[in-house]
Amino acid sequence: MPSCLSNGGRMKTWLLLACAGVVTGCYDPASFVYGESLDGLTLQFHSPDVGIYPDQSVLDDPNNPFRSSTPGAETKWDIESRAGNVAAFYSWATLLAREPGGEAQFYVGNNLLAIYQNGEARQEDLPQVRLQAIRAYQTMLDSFPDAVTYDATGTYAYDLATPAYKGIVEMEGAVQGGWVLMSTAGGGDRAVRP
Repeated sequence: MPSCLSNGGRMKTWLLLACAGVVTGCYDPASFVYGESLDGLTLQFHSPDVGIYPDQSVLDDPNNPFRSSTPGAETKWDIESRAGNVAAFYSWATLLAREPGGEAQFYVGNNLLAIYQNGEARQEDLPQVRLQAIRAYQTMLDSFPDAVTYDATGTYAYDLATPAYKGIVEMEGAVQGGWVLMSTAGGGDRAVRP
């Protein structure tokens, strides 16, 4: 996927490969759609449930640079690692609205946590960002309890319940639904619902 990166590693501009499906099952050749700068985005909640499954209001959010196109399988990771927390939030929330899944819900929560910790929203909105992060993690536990994500090689999967549980606790929230954190034989932690 082509992209333009500054020396600081921040994604300045993104190019999105878009394919248009045709009713007959064929599709037009891919074309490049030029986007806008992802630097300096400020989180502004368009609705009270934005980024929380099954809400789809992010697709109508004028602040969402991805509202008219969905980040691809590799592009979402480029955005996650290089474009900043607010852009990553919008990317994952868009993916969640279009293709619901636990990985997207988890990363919505993860980016909201980072936005809160880094003060990347208006000061008066930070308490709402905190609560939205807790809701995102809890929704992942409730709606997608078996969700996994993969390492950089795409071969090793790990569960997302444990980091979602820990994210709620880190945000000083109360984990709901009977989830508990257990110690594993290897000395690690694992969130389970007995």
